[in-house]
Amino acid sequence: MRLHNWFIRNLDDIQREVVIESIDKSIIVQGLAGSGKTNLAIHRALQAKNRGSYAIVIMTIALKRMIAYGMKELGLDNERIAYDWSWENRGFDLIGDVYCMLKENGQIDNSVVFLVRGNETRKFELVFKEYQAPYIRSRGHFGLDFGDWVDSSIYVAWNRRTSWFKEVPIDSDFNVTKTNKYRLVPSGTLYKPAESTIDYLIVDEAQDFNVNDFRLRFIPKMNKTISLLGDSNQKMNSKGNSMQQLKDAFPNFKNFNLKYNYRLPKSIAKVVQKITDSDIDLLTDNLKAGGNSDFPNYPKPIIKRCNSREDEIKWIANRINNESLDDVAILVEDASCIQEVVKLLALNGIDKVQTHYRTGKTAPFHTVNTLDFSNNDLPCILNYYAAKGSEFDHVFVPFANEGRVGKRNDFFVACTRSSNSLYITYSGKRTTFLDKVVDQDVVEYK
Repeated sequence: MRLHNWFIRNLDDIQREVVIESIDKSIIVQGLAGSGKTNLAIHRALQAKNRGSYAIVIMTIALKRMIAYGMKELGLDNERIAYDWSWENRGFDLIGDVYCMLKENGQIDNSVVFLVRGNETRKFELVFKEYQAPYIRSRGHFGLDFGDWVDSSIYVAWNRRTSWFKEVPIDSDFNVTKTNKYRLVPSGTLYKPAESTIDYLIVDEAQDFNVNDFRLRFIPKMNKTISLLGDSNQKMNSKGNSMQQLKDAFPNFKNFNLKYNYRLPKSIAKVVQKITDSDIDLLTDNLKAGGNSDFPNYPKPIIKRCNSREDEIKWIANRINNESLDDVAILVEDASCIQEVVKLLALNGIDKVQTHYRTGKTAPFHTVNTLDFSNNDLPCILNYYAAKGSEFDHVFVPFANEGRVGKRNDFFVACTRSSNSLYITYSGKRTTFLDKVVDQDVVEYK
C-alpha cells in the first residue's frame, strides 16, 4: 500500500467543509469507496488536538496501522486509535512487538518488558500486579495483555490485564533482537487504558456498528461530540446499521455526503458497481487521475478461470513475478484461505509476504501479524474484512467460486481496494455476484 498516495493532503470542497466544521458539533459523514472518509477521520482528530482528549475507534486491527501513518503525518499521537474489541476491554494498544528478559536459568524475568517497533525500543518496568483502573489512569501506567492463547509460563509471569508498568528511559541504540537474552512474547500487547470519558470521539466504518452501540457504548463515554464516518455499501457486520438508520437515530447531527471517488479507476468502477444490489454510481463523480482513468489509460479488470485453487495461485504468482508487480494485495474470504495462499505462494517462489490472521479458534492458537504497509515489495495477504479502508495498486481476488466469497458486500469491498488493476480468479462455478458485469468491460480468460 502506497501510504503517501493513500493520505490526502489536498482536500476538495466537500472534504474541506467537513474539516472546517466545528469539532464541537457532532457530525455524520457518508461517502462511497475511495471518497476519503478515513482521511477525514484523521483530520477530525487534528481539529480536536488542542481542544481536549480525542480517540479514533475503528473495527479492524489492520486499518489501525494505516490510520497511525496518517496521524503521524499530521503530528498527532498515533497511539490514540483503538479497534472495537480493544476499545471495549483495554483502551489504546501501543504499536510494536513485546519482548521479555530471560534470567540465567532461562525463566522469564517479569520485572521488565520491551516494546520494539522498527529500530525503536522502549523499556517498561513492572510497578504492581493488581487492577486499580482510576489509579492507573491517573498515573499513566501501561498494561500487558495477550491477544491469543499463550503457554502457562507467560500467564504465571504476568497473568492477564493485571500487571502494570511504567515507561523508563533507555539507550537509543539498545536492541533486544541482537541477543538471545530476550524472548518475544507471543501476541503480547502493551496498552494504555483509555480515560473514563473522552471529549471527542471519532468512529470510522460507522456502518459496522449499530444505533445501540452508539447510544450505550460510545455516547456515554463522550464528553463533547462524536463524528461518524461510513458507507452503507461497505457494511460487513450483520449487526451494523445503514448510514440512513444512523442519520434517523441522531437527527441533530450535521450530515455531509462526500461526492468524489479518488481511488477506483473508471475501468474498475464500471465493473465493481455491478456487484452490489444497490444502485450506486462510481463513474459520474470519479476524479481518479483527474477523471481520465478509463480504458485504455487504465487496464480492464481480468477474470480468469483456472482448473484448481492451486492453479489460481500459480497464475497469480506468475503474474506478479513476470510483470514485477509491487504494491500487491491478495484478498480472500477467511483465515483458512490466507494460510492456503501463503503456502501455495511459497511453492511458487514467493516465500516472503505480509499478512494478518489467527491460526484457529480454539487453544492452542496464535495470531500471525507481519503487516508492514510501508513495504510495497511484499504481497499483502488479508481477508476481505481486514482490508477495509486500504488500497493497493494491484488487487487479486482468488477463489471467486459460488458460495465461497462471503456476502455480496464483502466481495464488493475486496474488489474496491484497487487503485490500478483488478484480477479475479475462480476454479469452480463463478460467483453469481459477477453476473451483471458487462462482457466488454472485462478481459475474461476461460
